[in-house]
Amino acid sequence: MINPLHIATFLSLHKTRHFTRTAEDLNMTQPGVTLHLQRLERELDVSLFARRGKTMELTPDGETFLRFARKQQKAEKELRDSLGEDSPFCGECRITCSGSMATRLYPALLQLQEHHRELRISLEAAPDATAVDLIKKNLMDLGLITSFIEDPQINITRIGHEELCLALPAHHTGVWADLLSLGYIDHPNGAHYASQVLEKNYPREFSGFADLPQKGYINQLSQILLPVSEGLGFTVLPESTVDLFPDQKRICKASLAVPCRETLYLITKKHRPLPNRYQLIRSCIDSLLSSGTAAPRETNR
Repeated sequence: MINPLHIATFLSLHKTRHFTRTAEDLNMTQPGVTLHLQRLERELDVSLFARRGKTMELTPDGETFLRFARKQQKAEKELRDSLGEDSPFCGECRITCSGSMATRLYPALLQLQEHHRELRISLEAAPDATAVDLIKKNLMDLGLITSFIEDPQINITRIGHEELCLALPAHHTGVWADLLSLGYIDHPNGAHYASQVLEKNYPREFSGFADLPQKGYINQLSQILLPVSEGLGFTVLPESTVDLFPDQKRICKASLAVPCRETLYLITKKHRPLPNRYQLIRSCIDSLLSSGTAAPRETNR
C-alpha cells in the first residue's frame, strides 16, 4: 500500500515544482521531501519527475501516477466528509421478517421511500430462525420474529401482535373430524402457527403437529390459500394474510373458542447501534401495528 504521506508530497511537488516550497507547505525539511520522493519512486520502480537544472516536469509514468494520486485524494476527502454524518432520510435499510408480515409491511415501506427518495429498502422474507441468523451475521439490521428467543447477541423487544386464523374451504366447519378429513396445508411457519391454534382450541384431540395429516406444502405466501380454496386442505395463517386472498368466497375462517394472537418481536444485534434512518422504519412498523393490535412493550436486553 502506498504511503499517503508520500502521495501528499508528490502532489505538492507537482503543484510547486520546487523542493523548498514543498517543504515549507508541508512543514518538512527539504531533505525530507527528497526522501519521500525517492522512496515513492523506488516503491513504484519508475521515475516520476524529469529534472533539468531547477525545472521539474512529470514523466509519462508521473502523469499516470498523478491521476491515481488525485483520485486517492478525492476519495479520502469524501470519506472524511461522510464520517460522522448520519442522515435520517438517506441510506439502505435492511429488514427481515416473515412472509405474512412482509406482505403487510412492504407497501408501507415503499410509501415511506416515496417521501424520502434517498432511502433504499431491502426486505428479506424469512422464517424466524433464518431472520435471527441474518441479524447475527450483519446481513440484516432489523428483524421481526414471532418466537421469543434468549440469545446473548440479540436485543429483543415485544412490539405487538396479530390474530391467527384457521382457514378452511368455503362451507366447511371447524369440527375436528372435518379437519382430519381435509388434512393440513403446510408452509414455513405452518407447524408453529398450527400448534398454537390447535393446542388451545382442540386440547383433547390435538396430540402434536407430527400426528396431523399433511396434504401439501408451499413456501410461497400468496399461494398457501390456493389449495384451501380448492377444498384440498386447511391451514393456519395470520388473519391479515387470509383477508388479502383475492377469492374470499371460496374460503372461510373457523370460529375459534379461544382466539390466538401471534406475538411480534423486534430484534437487532446487541452492541451494534443502528443509523438514524431506522427511526423512520421503527415509526413505520409502530404505525402499522397501532390500529388496535399493539401490545404493551416489554424489552429484554
